[in-house]
Amino acid sequence: MRTLLEVDNVSVSFDGFKAVDNLSFTIGYNELQAIIGPNGAGKTTFMDIITGQTKPDSGNILWGEKSTNLNKKNETEIALLGIGRKFQKPTVFENKTLIENLILSQKKNRNPFNVLFQRNSEHEINSIIKILKDINLFNIKEKRAGEISHGQKQWLEIGMLLTQNPKLLLVDEPAAGMTPNERNQTVQILKKLSKSSSIIVVEHDMEFVRNLNCRVTVLNEGSILSSGSIDFVSQNDEVIEVYLGR
Repeated sequence: MRTLLEVDNVSVSFDGFKAVDNLSFTIGYNELQAIIGPNGAGKTTFMDIITGQTKPDSGNILWGEKSTNLNKKNETEIALLGIGRKFQKPTVFENKTLIENLILSQKKNRNPFNVLFQRNSEHEINSIIKILKDINLFNIKEKRAGEISHGQKQWLEIGMLLTQNPKLLLVDEPAAGMTPNERNQTVQILKKLSKSSSIIVVEHDMEFVRNLNCRVTVLNEGSILSSGSIDFVSQNDEVIEVYLGR
């Protein structure tokens, strides 16, 4: 599998505390991976490093076939390269319809006051319709975002990222606050999207991670404790001790 992103021996310290310690990680094109670990394991810092919010003290983050060093890029430049991030709490335009939310996010580089009154090309409309179908929201596309469930808002925000055509999606705790049915649908959405984008999911819900049926990396104290299938990492004694409990 071709490598899309390589985190190479990266370390980050805050006031003497090593949040990430000599961490190496790779993800391939159109690959789905999950990251788990206890609170304070370095999961958020790991995502901050990839998106440029935090610069590593040492090591490199290499992107794409040209191995572009993300250390030298700012957050905007990294986003333009094709890295999108969905935070745990969804941020949507509550007073706009779902389809308007996607139009607004698609035109981020244009004047927002003119966006909704511009004619969208047939290609843009078809792209938005496909996204709405991919995130299971097509049938309620005319609803206002403030009227839909928390889980549906999570899907909408994923859709808003998809309008930017990302090569890599970082998704933070998508299952949090969802109903069991929404969690099951989210698994299917992420699996479907991973056919055209790489996805890193940070999650605490172990049943959700198991259902993703993907490679799992366990972080602890800023380092990788174990990596492999969910069954493989679940049998690791250190993982059981620091995260899963006996």
